[in-house]
Amino acid sequence: MPLPRARNSQRALLPAIGMAAAAILLVCSEAPAFGPGASAGAGNPAQHAEAAKAQMRQIQMPQAPDDPLEWSVDQVRGAGFMESATYAGSLCRALENGQEGEEISERLRAMLSHSDGARGFFVTYLTDPTLETIADASDGLPMLVSDALKASDMSTVAPLAVMNVAMPTATALSHKASGDETSAQNSARTARRGGRVLQLLAADSVTLPIVTEKLKACLLAVEAWPEDGNGVDKEWATFLRRWKYDAAQVAAIREALASALGTTVQAVG
Repeated sequence: MPLPRARNSQRALLPAIGMAAAAILLVCSEAPAFGPGASAGAGNPAQHAEAAKAQMRQIQMPQAPDDPLEWSVDQVRGAGFMESATYAGSLCRALENGQEGEEISERLRAMLSHSDGARGFFVTYLTDPTLETIADASDGLPMLVSDALKASDMSTVAPLAVMNVAMPTATALSHKASGDETSAQNSARTARRGGRVLQLLAADSVTLPIVTEKLKACLLAVEAWPEDGNGVDKEWATFLRRWKYDAAQVAAIREALASALGTTVQAVG
């Protein structure tokens, strides 16, 4: 059964994730670095960004439903990346507006149960500036969100949680260097929210081991940069090499990951 589309009147909902448009394609191109079909890739970040923008101009984003409950749990679980990214807008807005209950919880867990869904969720959750309650609240993530994250597919979410700190941390420096303070602040917000997700998973006894494993593997690759070094995980080495980060960006990633690793040590204690 094809996934339902919203009416034309719902096009206004899409700008909420508009600032993440380029990131959507960057995350898509990031995916092969972890799992089947991994490759080293070539080119520099600027070229990747320009290619992403060009492709976005040619891609018509799926439309979000009026209500996230319009999609069945099976439809959420079977949605592709682009469909998941737009559906996440509806789901996150519902959560931000205080909509709760088992039906919403089931759909969030379904999103986080597969790679396309998890990536689609993070595209909105980490970047949409309007999600102040569910993403930025000083008292932590809402229980519905935190429980779903801790119950998610860790083989997918754990490396994503690490990348969602590393990538925007490096990107923020790039924007600052080019004088784009607004984009730098947006990337910093993404990194900050990514850090909250990573800390949540690091504080849970069930998810802690795999989060620690991915954190240490990425940090080892960062420490060995620009070489691969002995014992460096090839996937993380590929991740760093692919984006050709400079020394300042790698240093910022190292600091962010070391801080996150400290969180996992505290959790163990």
